[in-house]
Amino acid sequence: MIVLSMITRNSWTECRNTLLEVLNSTLQVPYKSLILVDDGEDETRDVVRKWCREHGKEIFISRSRLYGYHKPTRATARQTAIDIFLENFSDEWLMFIDDDVILNEGWWEEAAPHASDSRVGLIWGLDYVATPFRRRLLEALGIDYVDYHKKQFEVRGGMHDTMLRREAIEGIMIPPELHIFEDAFIKHYVECRGYECRVLLTGSTHANPGREPGREVLRLMAEWGLKLGLEDPRYRNPLFGLYALARTTAGLPLTLGVFVQLLGLKKGLGRGLKRFWMKWLYRWYLWIYSFRIKPPLNRCKVIMSYAHPRDKPQDQ
Repeated sequence: MIVLSMITRNSWTECRNTLLEVLNSTLQVPYKSLILVDDGEDETRDVVRKWCREHGKEIFISRSRLYGYHKPTRATARQTAIDIFLENFSDEWLMFIDDDVILNEGWWEEAAPHASDSRVGLIWGLDYVATPFRRRLLEALGIDYVDYHKKQFEVRGGMHDTMLRREAIEGIMIPPELHIFEDAFIKHYVECRGYECRVLLTGSTHANPGREPGREVLRLMAEWGLKLGLEDPRYRNPLFGLYALARTTAGLPLTLGVFVQLLGLKKGLGRGLKRFWMKWLYRWYLWIYSFRIKPPLNRCKVIMSYAHPRDKPQDQ
């Protein structure tokens, strides 16, 4: 019924026992096989292979296929897992699980009814970050944690604990350079093929949510956010980008005030300035790119242009 997949890069070095907690948490899901796409150089393959042997799971191990690109990315790893699934298995669902995301108890119990609904092409578990700071930050800003992440998922997608129906992902070709937003690409591809996405409130616990994005990642996010229509369509007019920059700048006192309130003066100022700079720089890149990249009026037309010709809707 389900094939589990994990994309990794030196996960054992970075996650250690969290990786085993992740794998143990998946035992609530009825799967027999695991696809491991590993582009690292540490013992991750051996650790996962040993775990699979101990729990009676078949394992299929591969490196990323590069699809004409010069290096492996999250996009090439996801695409490789999808291709291996479609080429070697007849199961109805492919499930991605990240190496630092632990399924909360009851995840599968909530997912099962959605999996039997033929209208559903994607099932995603809400992301609960293990460290409480993000929740406290959102609460201090008067933002509901669950509603915020649901809205983020609507635009950005997410693959950290996600089930994908076979028919919903057939023909997909994720741009290999899409090291960021590959999750958004997959989510919108599923919807553009006419399937629904469902959100599980049980969700998962993100044990290691990672670092803040650097300058190059922010630049790529802005570029591809505009190309794929993930950003506000008002960015078709560069004047809107200038307005967004001004609005972000005006929000500096509020940002610093909230961080100081939560973390104290010294630490709060440092974290607050870093967060402000990240948001400002991202909007700067959006403004710069808006002069030459216009958000598409039809997001599906862009997304589906990457599909195999036989899988494109006839009206596109």
